[in-house]
Amino acid sequence: MRIAAFLLTLLAAGPAAAGALPFEGRWSGGPATCRSPFRITPRTYAAPGTKPSPIRTVERSHGWWRVELEDGYSVTLKDVKPRSMTWHSPASGDSFPLVRCP
Repeated sequence: MRIAAFLLTLLAAGPAAAGALPFEGRWSGGPATCRSPFRITPRTYAAPGTKPSPIRTVERSHGWWRVELEDGYSVTLKDVKPRSMTWHSPASGDSFPLVRCP
């Protein structure tokens, strides 16, 4: 719980916290390309071709991160490394290996 509170503090800090979360950036894989990527900032998440949605919470646990949006939708990011990770939707069951866009 203390980790979640710390991450929320980082998210509230906005651009000054850029790079604080290892999955921030632009990612391709699955339905995404670097022309139309998954985009994650300290405050927003956007799937390919969609408008950014505000992030409500970010939780970290045993090798994965849960990103919950204000509308209640969430994604799980697993095996997050500097250039790769696995994206998973608990709602649909879809999983995609992603790579960081240049």
